[in-house]
Parts: sequence; structure tokens; C-alpha cells
Amino acid sequence: MKIGMCGCMIYPEEDPVGIKIVEETAGLGYDYIELSLRDVAALDAAGFSALNRRLEKAGLRSEACNNFYPPQQRITGPDVDLAGLRGYTAEALRRAKEIGAEFVVFGSSGARNIPEGFPRETAWRQIVDASCMIAEEAEKTGVTVAIEYHNKYEANVLFSMAEAMRLLREVDRPRIQVLADYYHYAVQEESPSDITQAAGHIVHVHFAELKDRGFPLEPKKEYRDFIAALTESAYAGRISIEAFTKNFSADARKALELMRELVKGQ
Repeated sequence: MKIGMCGCMIYPEEDPVGIKIVEETAGLGYDYIELSLRDVAALDAAGFSALNRRLEKAGLRSEACNNFYPPQQRITGPDVDLAGLRGYTAEALRRAKEIGAEFVVFGSSGARNIPEGFPRETAWRQIVDASCMIAEEAEKTGVTVAIEYHNKYEANVLFSMAEAMRLLREVDRPRIQVLADYYHYAVQEESPSDITQAAGHIVHVHFAELKDRGFPLEPKKEYRDFIAALTESAYAGRISIEAFTKNFSADARKALELMRELVKGQ
């Protein structure tokens, strides 16, 4: 499996894209960097060109992107504009492809959460319709979109693997698959069987320690069980560390060693 780094959580206030760490991430030996797509999409043409040049110079592509939609790009509720959403989606996926992305993560609970008082079934239909549109645009670029479920403290819809799989089945398009996220899995107190139910459909993985959503630094049985469930599900793709830290250099080095040990042990 490839091990990558989500850049946008390291210095979120000054660097929401996540590019500031690209050179150091490459030097540490990570296989790729994962950038925040909503912030990449917000760059002007000159800024995007500069971003692309910096990635090329560092020799590290953004093989996956997280943070697909900003909160104002509503997916549920009375203010959904599907045509406008399609326009944003097409341009965002085009940029993702240009910086090297094979996968884009569809979490974006700020855009997806159901407004208070809005009918849940209507909102679910909106999510399905949006996901079908996303699949159509993803097919044009060759990028695969991974449904991310969030935990119940961050989301009021799509907060279990079972619900993510329901959405996958209802959309039923090859460019819409699912993501497994250890942090949400741990918050929800899920079990390895919640991962194996998605066998054949997991295309990307995020990883962070449960405590403070920090970097994984010490081997734990829970980590091994999660990785074993991925292996049992025939997953052999990418794992991105999506975590907070106050000491990036030290924690990134140690986390890479740990993740390689965990993967090698399977």
C-alpha cells in the first residue's frame, strides 16, 4: 500500500490547500500528498499554475484530494442549485486530475448535512441526485470519487459505513465508491466487520489516532485489526494520514515508519 499525507490539517489557518509541507513530505519518503480540493478550486489561474509547478518540482503529486465541497455549495436543503453544483464539480475534478489525483473524497459534511427542519427523505434524494451527477462528471475525467461517512458528532447524515454503502448501491455507478476512515470508525466504535462489508468498494483510506485526531505514533491492536480488515477486503491502495500535529517533522517521520510496519505485517 502507498502511504500519503493530507496537507491541509498541518497549518490549516495559513495553508488551507496543504501545499506548505510538500517538499518536506517528499523528503521524508511519503508516496504522495493529499490536498484540499475546495481550496485548490478557489485558486485563481496564476495560483493554480504555481501550485502545479511546486508539486512537479517536489516530485510529489496529489494522488488524492479531500475536502471536495465548500459549505456554501449546498447538497441538501432548500437552497440546492444542481446546475451550479455541476459547474463547480466539473471544474474541481478537472483541477484534481491535473495535479495527479486518481481519487477525490466526498465527505464535506458542511455542504451535505441536512438543515434543521428539512425533510430527511427529501435530503437523502438530493444526496443521491448529487452523487449521480458527480459520477457523470467523474467519468469525464477518469477520477473516482470515494464516499466518506463522518461520525455522528460531525454529521447528521451519512455517519456509518452501512449508510455509505446504501448510497453506493442507490447510485450504482462505477466512479462512485467508498472510503474507510479509521478516525470516524473509532469514534463510532465500529468493528472490522463494518469494513469488510464494503469489500471490493473501498478505494481510499484515511487514518488518524482517536485521541485529538492526532498522528498515529505507537502500534496498537486496534490499528492492526483495522488494517487486517482492509487486507481481508482485498484493499491494496493508498492510506493517507489525515491528522493534526504540533510537531510535523517528528510526527510525520514516526507515523510513516509505523504505517509501513502495520501494512508490512499483513
